[in-house]
Amino acid sequence: MQLFDIHCHILPGVDDGSRDMESTMDMLGTAYDEGTREIILTPHYMLGRNSYKFDALDEKFENLKKEVEASGKFPDLKLYLGNEILYEEGIVTRLREGRIHTMNNTRYILVEYNIRTSYKEILHSIDEMTQARYWPIIAHVERYLALEGKLDRIEEIIDKGCLLQMNISSVDGGFLNENKRWCRKLITKGYITFLGTDAHNNDSRAPYTQEYIAWIRKKCGEEEARWMLEDAAKIMIKGQYID
Repeated sequence: MQLFDIHCHILPGVDDGSRDMESTMDMLGTAYDEGTREIILTPHYMLGRNSYKFDALDEKFENLKKEVEASGKFPDLKLYLGNEILYEEGIVTRLREGRIHTMNNTRYILVEYNIRTSYKEILHSIDEMTQARYWPIIAHVERYLALEGKLDRIEEIIDKGCLLQMNISSVDGGFLNENKRWCRKLITKGYITFLGTDAHNNDSRAPYTQEYIAWIRKKCGEEEARWMLEDAAKIMIKGQYID
């Protein structure tokens, strides 16, 4: 299995992830050693609070690809660009204006919320995004208090057209150790389409995957593990609809 990470903060100097090119190359080295061969770089997009402009992000991305190629360290590594978008009113307008990166220029968008966002607001946002013909992927779905422990709400947002991404470390507790049981239930019941690292650095939030994959394979089987870790992302990156 060659892993495909759809959520990380490896692009240097644009958000709270990698500080510089050296850190980025170290993180890519870890990801590569862990078996990752395709990565969507998803720096945070927060309305009115970004330290970069749209074109500058493209330039940084192109510079990174040149650096990776020149290094010769990762010959079969593929990089793509997106954003992790914090939902707020006005986001859909910015998307329509082409001022936010979708996932590799497809209709897919990676969307996050504040941890205490109400369920009513989550539903409203999904309606707004899907009516604008975007296909939302909810980032680290395990974090939101309005959804935690509520399978009926999980099913409703999926029925409304969302796909769900979980941080792979969450199967062992990860960033929010207290909800490990909830995370494992979401995976084993088949609600999760994508597992990503959400890597921000090369130590406390590094792009590790292998220590969690054994559990996923054991509980879900090889085919389902491959779906969440590789196959679904390969369909998404082409802009093909995942039903």
